[in-house]
Amino acid sequence: MSKLLSLLSRKFVLMVSLPKNDPKLAVAAVESGAQCLKVHINCHHFASGTTFHAWKEERKAILEVLSAVDVPIGIVTGEETQPDAEDLADIQSQRFDFWDLFAKFTPPGHLKLSMGRMVAVDSGWTPDLMKALEEIGIHIIEGSVIPKTEYRTPLNLVDLATYLRLTRASNMPVLIPTQKAVQPHEVGALQKVGAAGLTIGAVVTGLEEAGLRAATRAFAEHIEDLPPNQG
Repeated sequence: MSKLLSLLSRKFVLMVSLPKNDPKLAVAAVESGAQCLKVHINCHHFASGTTFHAWKEERKAILEVLSAVDVPIGIVTGEETQPDAEDLADIQSQRFDFWDLFAKFTPPGHLKLSMGRMVAVDSGWTPDLMKALEEIGIHIIEGSVIPKTEYRTPLNLVDLATYLRLTRASNMPVLIPTQKAVQPHEVGALQKVGAAGLTIGAVVTGLEEAGLRAATRAFAEHIEDLPPNQG
């Protein structure tokens, strides 16, 4: 079983989506309280403005991240562009705990990889889609359901109601990414609507080590006070 999936069954999890594939940022995140991390290839990250290149170009830095910390690490393998068979075999041979990408970009072959299966759904999600993804064999959902026009705006009750509908639509644990400018003291509200964890990224961490440390520590302190996850 994916270590992340096991963690999510017990407690509210703090994941850091690294704004750069950088071992120093990975260490900073874990030292500040992150319980898992995510790296990227083959995509342009909208929130950070970072372009992540192909596996062969990012491989050295990512392997340094894997060696630098001892927490579950997932990999976003891309968007429209995905690794070729050779690169995918190399990726699978590393110690990644899970893969994570938008469902609309996920090739069926990813279901054969020996990792945890995490997909993101966007603002076009439906309860039927959630049920179908669960039946297909997805393990974890990333609730990337906020339209890009609303990125970095304050969390509000419409957002919470949307997250509540999302978490009730299946039995899969749902991680909420910081598309909205979520504040550390708001993690309790996310847990109350059924979220199993939070993925903080560039919207709240910024791109540099000092900001990432400060943001991760602030969220980790509030998460320590939460009760265990239910279900």
